[in-house]
Amino acid sequence: MYKISWDYETGGVQLHSHVTPDTLGITPRPVFWEELDLLKLHESGWIYPHTEAPLMWACNKQYFYRGVLMFEVKGANVYDSPTVWFQEGKEKATLQSVDVAEMLHRNKDFLFLLESEAIEFIRDTYLQYTSANRSAERVASNQLDYNTLLEKAEKRYKKKMAIVKEDCDSFDIVPLDTAKENGKRIFHSTKIDRFLASFSGGKDSQVVLDLCTRAIPSTDFEVIYSDTGYELPTSLALYEQVRQHYTTLYPDLKFSVARNHESVLNYWDKIGTPSDTHRWCCSVMKTAPLYRMLKIEGTNKQAKVLAYEGTRSEESVRRSKYARIGKGVKHDVVINARPILEWNTTEIFLYILKYNLPINIAYRTGKPRVGCLICPFSSEWDDMIVNKMFPKELSPFLTRLENWATSRNIPNRDEYIKGHKWKLRASGKHIKSTSSVSFKRLKNDLIATIEGARQDFFVWISTIGKINIRKEGNSIVGELKYKDNIYNFDISYLDSSKLNYTVRFYNATDLTFNGLLKRAMYKTTYCIQCEACEVECPTGALSVYPIVKVDGQKCIHCYKCLNFHNKGCIVADSLSMTQNGNEKLNGISAYGTFGLRDEWLNEFFINPEDFWDNNSLGKKQVPSFRSWLKDSEIIDTKSKITPLGEILAQMYQDMPDIVWEIIWINLVYNSPLIKWFVNNIKVRTIYSKKILQSIYEEQYSEGYTTFKYSLDALYNTLISSPIGDSFHQKEELSKTDDIRKSHDDISDAAVAYSLYKYGKAHYIKSFRIDDLYNSSDGTGILSEFGLGKSDFEKILRTLDSSNPRILTAELNMGLDNITLHDEWSEISILKSLTM
Repeated sequence: MYKISWDYETGGVQLHSHVTPDTLGITPRPVFWEELDLLKLHESGWIYPHTEAPLMWACNKQYFYRGVLMFEVKGANVYDSPTVWFQEGKEKATLQSVDVAEMLHRNKDFLFLLESEAIEFIRDTYLQYTSANRSAERVASNQLDYNTLLEKAEKRYKKKMAIVKEDCDSFDIVPLDTAKENGKRIFHSTKIDRFLASFSGGKDSQVVLDLCTRAIPSTDFEVIYSDTGYELPTSLALYEQVRQHYTTLYPDLKFSVARNHESVLNYWDKIGTPSDTHRWCCSVMKTAPLYRMLKIEGTNKQAKVLAYEGTRSEESVRRSKYARIGKGVKHDVVINARPILEWNTTEIFLYILKYNLPINIAYRTGKPRVGCLICPFSSEWDDMIVNKMFPKELSPFLTRLENWATSRNIPNRDEYIKGHKWKLRASGKHIKSTSSVSFKRLKNDLIATIEGARQDFFVWISTIGKINIRKEGNSIVGELKYKDNIYNFDISYLDSSKLNYTVRFYNATDLTFNGLLKRAMYKTTYCIQCEACEVECPTGALSVYPIVKVDGQKCIHCYKCLNFHNKGCIVADSLSMTQNGNEKLNGISAYGTFGLRDEWLNEFFINPEDFWDNNSLGKKQVPSFRSWLKDSEIIDTKSKITPLGEILAQMYQDMPDIVWEIIWINLVYNSPLIKWFVNNIKVRTIYSKKILQSIYEEQYSEGYTTFKYSLDALYNTLISSPIGDSFHQKEELSKTDDIRKSHDDISDAAVAYSLYKYGKAHYIKSFRIDDLYNSSDGTGILSEFGLGKSDFEKILRTLDSSNPRILTAELNMGLDNITLHDEWSEISILKSLTM
């Protein structure tokens, strides 16, 4: 929050409300004698006292003493100690500790304002929601349950709704987006069942806990520590120290520990290591046990919780965009309040020093952040400290990584582990699993073959709708009610175990229904009762441990347990990616290493008839360009320009971006490489060539060299056309990393073309917006451009009101239906909107 400069006299830091000539660009953290010992400076001739007070300050890996840079460290990893690079003349030094008392005195006014504002925020938030509790009680006394009305409306319309207060003091229920667009006053009747201070053993949650004890009654909130099974021993020790400290001061303050029923190493064996792509550990080991503990006693229903947490903007780009109060960020029933969102690291430590709070020893040895023993998002510096401090506790995890690397014949095993390449795991390809599920379509029927089912098929399928079944020989015949439709299905068992069978759903043409069926069958096949989806259930109908059960009287078929994660199941998302039936990604070798370039397209459109006999392309570039044009539907199999190609040629000089939008849509459907890219790299995903290679290697067992060449073709296309820059499919973050973002400035013509292309590909004329945004086949406007729903709906309204009318969009009263008109095709639409 405040600016920082060195305080040369105290050896500490000075806060400022404005930028000064001495303002530091990086927030420093205190350095204690334990960290200097770990770096073995006492063996290099440095002399310093072993005191509680800090001795130096560090900005990243640079170490300062009374404002003077003394040394920096480089090269640390889980196996190797860092190298200390001293500044000239600083090879030996005698240090004095920071004069903490004087430093705090000089910063007292800033610290007072800082903590006072945070305390006021906590108190105001607490009062606001305790007032909401009283309001909810008054509502109940008037026999008008707004929350129940809201839940019924959301169930009916399958979208977020809001209760709005009209000018005449009456109330109405409308879609949330509509309420916001029209500036309606939204009526909040949220009743908080429990106030919580989340405690992790880290400095930020420690400060928040202390602030909460100063802001609200200790009888009105509780402290829960999530023991993930990864915890640093110092974090476990600190929790016990903190519990004893505060229960002495506040005997009625409740402390609890949340744990998963199974060890984290067992989950490693069943799911695979956590990774950039599959960060399952937070959901399974932290979030699920925490909120499972917070259920309303005797009901299994999730309590409505307001959690004060130590999230800070400074920690990451993603967190810098957080609001101070987040509603339904991870769970609909949780409100996250962030009192210290704008505090910096230095301010956190000053508060801890001011109130002499116990500090996690891991900070004193140099860990900038206290987390798990091992994590795909930790730094190599963190790994080094953990292995030096806690080799015994780290050993089981490190041994797992080493054994897996050896069994997979990973070259340079040590480099693979210490360079964090293990975190690039894209699937559970190398995890032994006896379970699998595969899907195929036969006319309008969906057929699934399940082998080694872990759970009862009828339990998970009942979350979609009511079922009736009867036995016929070795088969079961049944009916499933989804909305107002009855779908017939049958099950043919493949053996006496009843764990291997084929399920066939007849006339299953509804895309949303298809998606739910697949998710239910993924859960049937792979569910290991990790608890993650149970906390999504709003009514308490679902219980997953010790056995999976669904209470049919409580289940409202909201599908939250099915939609909370990709494929509806964390394990399925990790393991099933490898079961694509192919050893390699076919159809990508034709591109060579060349992408689809803007200048080549321009040259082709100038003279398409004679282009193949007279062009400026090299001999190896021509076949590549021919393949791109074919997949773009600009030429046919005989290399002749198509009717679509003729239209795009006419548009190209005046509307090049629209032309490239149409090309990208067609490539998503026709190019195996582009289809693979958009399916694996979702919008807002950071990627690099290494990450893409790793994902491919996890999915396929062959074709690595061809894919590597194809990556050059992909990158060349993104760089040499508007697709990468103008359409934001490749925005550069660093020399190696890019991010895929949404293309929100898309043309109406491209959206209309995309919709008619989608309808044609799926043999449908009517579908819902949710069908497009929940599609699992990698087609549609979300896969193509990542277009947000609100922007999409604006374009739909334009197309609905155009003359001639392009389509029918029913977007009022909670509806989100799109109907395509028989008289239009994707090509005729393009002509109408551009010529």
